[in-house]
Amino acid sequence: MKALDPAPGAAGAGCDDVGLGERPARPRRKKCAEQTQRDILVAAGRRFARAGYAAVTLKDIAADVGVTAPLLVRYFGSKRDLFREVAQAEPDPTIDTADLEGPLETLGRRLARLLVTYWLDPNVRFPAIALVRSLDVEEAKSLFAEEMNRRLVDPLAAVLPGSDARLRARLIAAQVVGAGLFALGVLLEPDAGPPAADEVEDIVALMGASLQAFITPERR
Repeated sequence: MKALDPAPGAAGAGCDDVGLGERPARPRRKKCAEQTQRDILVAAGRRFARAGYAAVTLKDIAADVGVTAPLLVRYFGSKRDLFREVAQAEPDPTIDTADLEGPLETLGRRLARLLVTYWLDPNVRFPAIALVRSLDVEEAKSLFAEEMNRRLVDPLAAVLPGSDARLRARLIAAQVVGAGLFALGVLLEPDAGPPAADEVEDIVALMGASLQAFITPERR
């Protein structure tokens, strides 16, 4: 997933002179609006990840960015529309074709490394955490299923051999979410720092072996 890094300082850093003095060129205005929208997405994602959909208001998000709630409505519509934008902020699958190239016999370890790195990156993990934290909302349930399929299950099912490839892909996805929730703790505490390097290596090794069991299972 591509990180939506907010600019340093207030929303639209470098844009605060818009509307003051001489009118800036249209491209400058467009750039400032795009940066503000990115800042709003980041702030909303982090709010939803920390507290869940129901507990967050547009005013909360606006205050984090330094803008007004009506501006959020202007850019994104309702809170529900903004939440959907956050949930779908990862335009590409978490696992893409390049990640799945190579021998199946080593795919478990490679996937574990990729996905542990994903969970440890605070700039990319917040949409997934926001979805899990908001599963008490009906729309979040369907969004969660859609995103899990798009980001993880579909790419894996396309390369795994066997008639039960999709089932095994779903079991791998379940382990991935479980690792974020329990092994790394970032779904319980979104602002948690990374574990020690040796612990990360242990998690990668153990998780890799577990994932491998679904990739190349021993048939009875």
